[in-house]
Amino acid sequence: MAGVKKHIDRIEQADTQVVALSVDPPERSAGFREEAKLPFELLCDPDREVVKLYHLLNPHEHDGIAYPAIFVIDPEGRVRYRSLDRTVSRVKLAEVLAFLEKLKADQGVEEQGGARKAFIFPSPAVMWQIMQNMLFRGAGADWKHYFMFTCVYTPQNIFRLVTRPFQRKKG
Repeated sequence: MAGVKKHIDRIEQADTQVVALSVDPPERSAGFREEAKLPFELLCDPDREVVKLYHLLNPHEHDGIAYPAIFVIDPEGRVRYRSLDRTVSRVKLAEVLAFLEKLKADQGVEEQGGARKAFIFPSPAVMWQIMQNMLFRGAGADWKHYFMFTCVYTPQNIFRLVTRPFQRKKG
């Protein structure tokens, strides 16, 4: 949302209105919108009906939140662009902005976007955030991430993962 907030002028120049969707109750979403100073609407879906309709429900994170996604819907209600992302890999906003410019020039264009990274090593800042979430919020998904990054993604296992395609076959 920070990227959208930063480029809201470019998005509005493409005759586009931004609306975000949250599974939080209205009072919590309103507080977040004010705190983050979002210049666009933040709609609430606490029953997760819209999130389920668009196949965005992530039941493994914080008792069911929406996966990050971007949809460009035209005035007739047709989805012209969609990017169904995951928590750690998201579409670059530059790709969405380029699509909006193409759409403004050619109303017949449609695309499917999406993050293209297959594997991401978490930065120290991400690891710190995971640790804070585990300690202060106790979410099961964060414990899963901790296990993955401390037990599965050890330096030895990462080395094996990276070098496996280059190993000679025995026999």
